[in-house]
Amino acid sequence: MTVYVALFRGVNVGGRGKIEMAGLKTLFESLGCSDVRTYINSGNVIFRDGRKASTLTRVFEEAVGHRVAVRDLSQMRALCARIPDEWTNDSEQKTDIGFVLDEPEELMWHALRKDLAPREGPTWTREVTARNVNTVRKLTALMDQLTR
Repeated sequence: MTVYVALFRGVNVGGRGKIEMAGLKTLFESLGCSDVRTYINSGNVIFRDGRKASTLTRVFEEAVGHRVAVRDLSQMRALCARIPDEWTNDSEQKTDIGFVLDEPEELMWHALRKDLAPREGPTWTREVTARNVNTVRKLTALMDQLTR
């Protein structure tokens, strides 16, 4: 069984796309996923499954009604290895990762907050679901726990 993370786009953002994480967990279990757990309230689901990521993407988008990027543990580890260790998301830095939908690719965006206008962030040129770097690292660590 492969360890995956599903990263839903537009879930619980600014009062829109409301989805309860407990209900999402139950839905994933009903769809045949195992060891399902969610992380924070923004549509992150970690689980095990024997199906291909492309199959899971179709199943989840149909069941939930939101676009989703599905990545396996090896992809997340490789991504974390490419992110410079000193990049964080905190009071001094803003670092976002855009997971390209329908493609196994990620885009990175990093800036010092002192150089940004208020509420400024990345402008993605492709359809993505974004997570800050701290969330990406935490999700990867939680995925690693499922291998022990």
